[in-house]
Amino acid sequence: MTFDPPEGLTAEDEFRHPLHNAPSNVLFGDSLWVSVVDPEAGIHGVNHFHLTNKGFARYEALYVIDGVLQQYGNKFPLPLEMENGPWDDGRMRYEVVDPYNHIKISLDWDQFSFDLDFHGRFAPFNYANSSPNGDPMRVFDEYYGGHFEQAMICTGSFEIHGGRSRGQTRQINCWSHRDHTWTSRFNEPNNWLVQEGHFPAHFWPSIQLPDRHINVLGMYYQNDTPIEERVNAGFVSDKNGSRPILNAKGWITPNDGTSAVRTAIDHRYEITLPDGEVINVKSTRHHGTIKLWMRAENDLENRLDCYEAFCDFEVEETGEVGTGTAEYDVMPPLPQWLV
Repeated sequence: MTFDPPEGLTAEDEFRHPLHNAPSNVLFGDSLWVSVVDPEAGIHGVNHFHLTNKGFARYEALYVIDGVLQQYGNKFPLPLEMENGPWDDGRMRYEVVDPYNHIKISLDWDQFSFDLDFHGRFAPFNYANSSPNGDPMRVFDEYYGGHFEQAMICTGSFEIHGGRSRGQTRQINCWSHRDHTWTSRFNEPNNWLVQEGHFPAHFWPSIQLPDRHINVLGMYYQNDTPIEERVNAGFVSDKNGSRPILNAKGWITPNDGTSAVRTAIDHRYEITLPDGEVINVKSTRHHGTIKLWMRAENDLENRLDCYEAFCDFEVEETGEVGTGTAEYDVMPPLPQWLV
């Protein structure tokens, strides 16, 4: 099965986007996020790229391998002119082979290497088509561009170069999730002084099930807010396409005002689907957590503590079981300064 661009987007939206009608000092870029969640192989990770208009890109491969955290990150020059890749820092590479149908990501590094193909599992979804108010992410950044997501299938090989499993090559065959955002993220300056706190803000799970794929975006503190006033987005995908959800609520445990929330392993969501069906999804097993490398132009300032917990999920009403990620952020970012 092949997939067309989602409503409102074109094949060109798979690539870099220019910043229009803005001051030259605005930091703008394309963010690419692609997961690998393979419990059978013992491999869980996120590949993350930030392609900026400032002459650089960031490349990240953040993995939990047999329960052990291993991370690659690099900041590398990127041409100012818009081009369609592939994007490559000499070790890590992202290539769009067929828009909305096939991408390739590879890494050749001392601790681990991989060569992975990602093919569309279900149709992509444009967040601008979210219900009931369109894309809520547009309120966060002054020069926000757009955002789409898609359920994928990941296949390929993964080589482990360190630890007790060094020398092993494992075959990857799993469900995956990816998103692409173009925005002025982190363009505004941070607070002069960040006060310590542990306040969970957004939730964004990718729930990968045998016959459907569910993604939602919401704010923990808005569970009781009227739907027309909420930050609410997401979709359900299956063989019939991708359709917006109507509502989502989220809970994270523990959430007691302490730093324990930053290492939470229990996640629960209530999701209202297009036909009015309400399902409750809970995490049943935790495979590890990584934190994204979230920076503006200053590498020494931490701009956002955004965590990705790799989980098994269960739909309580139907007994469906699957895998995925439970993304969440905790405010403020701690520590603010990294040296």
